[in-house]
Amino acid sequence: MSQPPYGPPGQNPPYPPNPQYQQQYPQQQPPQYQPMYGQPPRQYGGPPPQGPGFGWGPSFGAPGPGPGWQPQRPRKKSKAPLIAILSIVGVAIVGGWIIGVIKKNADDVTTPPVSPSRYTPEPTGTPTEEPTEQPTEQPTEQPTSTETTTTTAPKVSDSTVVAKNALYKVGQMKTVNCKEPRVRPTNARNAAAYWTAIKPCLDKAWAPLVARAGYKFKPPTMTFWAGTNATGPCGTGPVSVPYYCSANNNLYMKVDVFVQAYTEYPDAESKAYARMWYTRSVAHEYGHGVQNMTGILQASDNIRYELTNYDDRTRQTRRMELQANCFAGVFLAVNKRTYPISGEMLYVWNKWVVTAGDKPEEGDHGSVASQQRFMGTSFKTGNPASCNTFAVSPRYVS
Repeated sequence: MSQPPYGPPGQNPPYPPNPQYQQQYPQQQPPQYQPMYGQPPRQYGGPPPQGPGFGWGPSFGAPGPGPGWQPQRPRKKSKAPLIAILSIVGVAIVGGWIIGVIKKNADDVTTPPVSPSRYTPEPTGTPTEEPTEQPTEQPTEQPTSTETTTTTAPKVSDSTVVAKNALYKVGQMKTVNCKEPRVRPTNARNAAAYWTAIKPCLDKAWAPLVARAGYKFKPPTMTFWAGTNATGPCGTGPVSVPYYCSANNNLYMKVDVFVQAYTEYPDAESKAYARMWYTRSVAHEYGHGVQNMTGILQASDNIRYELTNYDDRTRQTRRMELQANCFAGVFLAVNKRTYPISGEMLYVWNKWVVTAGDKPEEGDHGSVASQQRFMGTSFKTGNPASCNTFAVSPRYVS
């Protein structure tokens, strides 16, 4: 999930609850989730896990007046949390969206086609031939204890998948000369068009790296929605941010928060801040899609499932979210010249975006120091090797 910006630039956390926001987003009981992979969620001591198993984005039914992520912004007036994370299938989506994908009703959300099966990363290589004949005779003797009957490679452990993934060895991403969309997110349609224009850049940038790592590239689709509740294969309930769902490999981009962030404050810095934040947001959600293609998302969730301590489980989620942010930094780094991320955009990135984070050891997205360690570094290197959040000491993912 991407982290939401809170209020105008310059507001220092923590932010006081906003009565208007609380009225718009009342407290609700966590929704009931349908198990996606045949196993009901375990019950652990401490607070319950936030959000469905693979719905990396919102915390459905999370307690409190809003999400815990509270970055700084350069103004003093407190405003309600603004949030964003989504993805787009392509320019054709906008046409479909115009006829109903995004609804003006505050309680409507787009329900994309649901694929209940879990996506399993596939290697690009396949056997060149199948056996042409069945053996004509059964073996007359049983193999001894020292013999093996198959040559199947041993299953790679989850810890190896997340910490030694081949994606970390593919080298620097190549620029795709992506340019910032000229449309400005003054309404829902424009917000969708903004993200739609960025999506092909992400596809083109990540495809060769995923293939080079030995995995099948399967670009995520993108859906736009607005309102207070989301419905999909990863859960149903109150949501205030964009998010990624691996059940159907889809980015659910919330347009209304983008529009509000861009239009609420007239000064150039606030508008640049909104554009930079939401550019990073779609790249972050796409980063979860890359994790899904390479098996990192599934392996990380398996590890988290086995942990019994709440703090350990939160830290595992934090590693995954920090990596998605870091992957966003990789993409932005290699396209900063053509986008361009310079002038006001670079200023708000350095001052307000990369310096935003949770309090250390609180929340599941990472502290300011951790954001700078990974996303800040990848924005300089443009290399996924900077994003191995799973192999570092816990103190580096605070």
